[in-house]
Amino acid sequence: MNLVSGLAVAVVAAAVYVGWRLFHYPGGWDFAFGTAHASARADLDRARRQADTLKRESDKELNAAHGHLKRAQHQQREQARAIERRIAGLLRPGRGSMISQLGDVSLHEHSVLVDDKEIPLADLVVRLDHAQHQHFLYLTPADGNVCLHRYPRSDHEEDIVRRFAIRLENAIADENAYRIRATAQAEVAEKELAEVRADTTAQDTARAHISEVEERQRHDTRHHDAHQNLEAARDRWQELTGKRPR
Repeated sequence: MNLVSGLAVAVVAAAVYVGWRLFHYPGGWDFAFGTAHASARADLDRARRQADTLKRESDKELNAAHGHLKRAQHQQREQARAIERRIAGLLRPGRGSMISQLGDVSLHEHSVLVDDKEIPLADLVVRLDHAQHQHFLYLTPADGNVCLHRYPRSDHEEDIVRRFAIRLENAIADENAYRIRATAQAEVAEKELAEVRADTTAQDTARAHISEVEERQRHDTRHHDAHQNLEAARDRWQELTGKRPR
């Protein structure tokens, strides 16, 4: 920082300080800065500090009480979201890892891809036919829309196609068993979710604490006394300067 910039910063800082003093001790330069009125400024400062300290302590206590409520609400939401994610994972597990592939048909844990078309394994029916020049793989999902895929014999031996069809059948059986388990587990999780959403014990306790803090603060005479002392100090300053401070 060069000399000119340093001087500019000093001038601005001095102006801010002067403005602050004139605002906090209204009435003119002598009242804001003069040594003759130092005791009057100290009297006003003491009253301000007492009132401000009590207000900060009260605000801190009340904010902490509200913080307990927010944390309880947040914890309940997070618990509910975790269960919701678990239910979604059970009922909508996605495609899963690839198990096997033959040509353009790839078998995954929970679905089969045929020419980039995804078919759920649950309740899928597999049928295999053979002709002179090719093999026919029929996949009929639960909605009844049959998907046909052809394997030329020149590229695929019959035994390999049959083994792949068996893998499909086994994966379908595993998926159907998984769906039964997943549905049962999801029902249990749904009950758990309802219980978590209905349990407002921690929040009710936090709200009761907020009410207790607010009630105690309303009846705390220190706040009234500090306010009265501050108003009296303001009155004394106004009598002295003709200006009422904040």
